[in-house]
Amino acid sequence: MMDFVRSLFGMKEEGRRAVAGATADFGMEEITYIKESNRRLTLLQELSSRYKATPQAAKMKAVYEKTRNIHTYLVARKKVHDLEMFHLKNTDHFINTFTAILDVHQKHDQLSQAASASGNRVEEMVQNSRVERMKRLEKMANLPDQVKPISNPVKFYNAGEAKAAVPRLYLPDISINTVEKVTYYTDGKSEELVPREVGFTSSKDQKEAFQNHLTARLGLKDVSFVGNALVTIPNNNGITPTGIVPVIHWEGYLYAINLNDYRLFPVRIYRNGK
Repeated sequence: MMDFVRSLFGMKEEGRRAVAGATADFGMEEITYIKESNRRLTLLQELSSRYKATPQAAKMKAVYEKTRNIHTYLVARKKVHDLEMFHLKNTDHFINTFTAILDVHQKHDQLSQAASASGNRVEEMVQNSRVERMKRLEKMANLPDQVKPISNPVKFYNAGEAKAAVPRLYLPDISINTVEKVTYYTDGKSEELVPREVGFTSSKDQKEAFQNHLTARLGLKDVSFVGNALVTIPNNNGITPTGIVPVIHWEGYLYAINLNDYRLFPVRIYRNGK
C-alpha cells in the first residue's frame, strides 16, 4: 500500500509513475490509462475556461463534469481499459474539434481588430495628406509661375527634329532641351521657400536633390530626372501656357510635370521613324 502511495505522489524510485486519482491494486498499464484520463480532464477544464464568456459556456462545463463522473465511475470499478476506449472514441475528438473552433474564432477576431486598426491608420494618413495638401496650396498661391516661358531658339537632345515646334500633350512627342533650366521651390529651415534649379547639364547632386524633392512631394519612388522640355501644358488656373517643364522617368514611362500644381502628364521622346 505504501509503495503505491509513493508511486502515486512521485516519491518512489525512478521508473515508477505517479498517478493522481488512482486506487490500489492497479498495474502499470492501468495507472498509465488513469494518468492519461486525468490529463484529458485537465484539457477539458481548460477548454471550459476558454469558453467561459461564450454562449457555449454552460454546455462545455456540463461536458467536463459528465466526463469527470465517468472517469470516477469506471476507475472505482477498475474498468480502466473501458475508460481509455471512451476517451479515444469521444473525448479526444471533442477536445480537438472545439479547440480548433475556438482558435479560428479568436484568429478571426484578431484579424478584424487588425483590419480596423489599419483602417484607422489609413484614415489618419488621408486626413494628414489633406492637411498637407492645403498647406501646399496656400504656399503655391504665393509662388511665381513655374512654367518658364521661352521665346529664344533652343538646342534639343535627339537625333532628329520634333514633329511640331511646340508639342502638345495630346501628341506627346517631346524633345529634351539641353540648355534651359527650370526653377522649383523647397522648404527651408524656417519654412521659407528656397528656389533651386535643375536641367540637363546639372550636376548629379542637383539632379538627385530634385528627385528627392519629387519623392517627398508626390510620394514617388525610384524617380529619374531625364531633362527639361518645351511643351504647351495644362495649368490649374485654366490657362494653358507654353514653357519649359521637367521630364522624369518613373516605372518605365516618361512624364512631364507642371510645377504649378505638380500634375504628371505622360509623354514620349520623339525619334525619327517612331
